[in-house]
Amino acid sequence: MATNKPQSTFRVGGGYTAFKYNNQVLAYCQMIRETAPQPVAQATPIQPLNEPYPIEIALPAALQAGTIELTFYEQWITEVWAELALGDTTNPFYTASDLLGVYRAQLSKGPVSCQKVITIPGGGQRLINYAGCIVQNVTIDEMIQIGTMTIPKSITLMYTQRTEVLPQ
Repeated sequence: MATNKPQSTFRVGGGYTAFKYNNQVLAYCQMIRETAPQPVAQATPIQPLNEPYPIEIALPAALQAGTIELTFYEQWITEVWAELALGDTTNPFYTASDLLGVYRAQLSKGPVSCQKVITIPGGGQRLINYAGCIVQNVTIDEMIQIGTMTIPKSITLMYTQRTEVLPQ
């Protein structure tokens, strides 16, 4: 009986991870940095005056939004947020000229879903789905020196919920 068990046990990054925005792979993405959703409040120990130790720990019942920072190689002819136009030159992300234009493009498009695809050597994929994704910020600051070979630029997305699909 053949199995899809990977040859390697531990995950490596390069070449095995892709990021999809609105169901299309973002081709020039060089880095993904996720900050998972955090609790809306800190856990609180419940400790009456007459008890030497807490009798319970109250946990919050909700999470804040998570963030995903995507870093791209900047291209000659477009700003980094044009990546979200997915090749459509009429898309408002393509024609935006600054962060306010990016926000307007986001408002016109509405939230989208995104997906991190982790390809397992030997077969199979693990999928991380992100719901309610919106552009929160773009980092277009730069410093150019004589030895600069590529210009990294970042887009930060916020998402409302994260779910995982494990490989079969």
